[in-house]
Amino acid sequence: MYNKKLWISITMTILLVVVGVTSCKNQQADQYNNQFDRSQNEDEIFPSKPIQIVVPYAPGGGTDSVARAFARTANNYFVEPIVVVNKLGQGGARGLAEGLFAKPDGYTVTLVTTEINTLAAFGIIDFNYSDIEPLMLLNSETGVVVVSKDFPFDTIDELVKYVDTTNKVFTIGSAGKGSIWNLAAGKIEEKTDIIFEDQYYDGTSIAVLDVLGGKLDIVIAGISEVIDHIENNQIKVLTVLSEERITELPEVKTFKESGYDFSMNTWRGLALPKGVDPEIRDVLLDGFTKAVQDHDFIELLAKLNLQYDYREKKTFEMFIEEDYLFYNNFKESAENIN
Repeated sequence: MYNKKLWISITMTILLVVVGVTSCKNQQADQYNNQFDRSQNEDEIFPSKPIQIVVPYAPGGGTDSVARAFARTANNYFVEPIVVVNKLGQGGARGLAEGLFAKPDGYTVTLVTTEINTLAAFGIIDFNYSDIEPLMLLNSETGVVVVSKDFPFDTIDELVKYVDTTNKVFTIGSAGKGSIWNLAAGKIEEKTDIIFEDQYYDGTSIAVLDVLGGKLDIVIAGISEVIDHIENNQIKVLTVLSEERITELPEVKTFKESGYDFSMNTWRGLALPKGVDPEIRDVLLDGFTKAVQDHDFIELLAKLNLQYDYREKKTFEMFIEEDYLFYNNFKESAENIN
């Protein structure tokens, strides 16, 4: 009897040990599997490294200012930093191409400008809006024709009157052939008979410096790029390329008021390479939408004299397509793109 009870006790002890060991192994296996699953999930979290915004022009210009103002606000809505990277050259073509055809992993966003359409319409780049994924419009801006304070004329009317009696050539700066202000210069040349000699720069901000230094006669720029120089009496505005006079310069006549049926502005927005995972795109859109509607961003643009012009994804897609068609038609009438 005693031996039977002893045997039962030993058997139960062995069973408990086996069960305990098995349970321990199962717990270890579950813990490993949980860590493995967690590790996999961490690998899938977006973003897990900095997101870059590619700017196709030099620091200090309107496009760069929009990008940096936006990145500053967007940093509040992402766990990883938003950084601005300037990629210059070829009238914006290099930066557009490198940004819009980067690896479609969501870590490269491009600040696209009007040039995605102007350069495509004139055959300078071999891609267009249909090859990218537009996200949102951030800003639009009027062009102003400016000269140094020592330029002998104060208005476009005075300059036109002068060129009627002379064949003098004036240098004019832009970001390159086919860029928005290069097209505007060609149209002004066509309508007024002013003769321009094009000088190309990696951004309007650099051309403005040459106007200030007396190395360049004229530049067309966004108002934000020259307002400080205007207020400091370092630069004069010959005319404004808007439909109506602008609040920053109410005393300056528009080009239309001088008798020429022409106006032009530029715009800036965000786009991705095609092929970004929809879930990653939606993460970006969510954070970017919060940033673009943030009062800090809106107020910062106002301080920089940059017009706030937000349009959400679908509206921006329609806008950019219509803009492309406009420049296709513009190409047919342009006569003086050098």
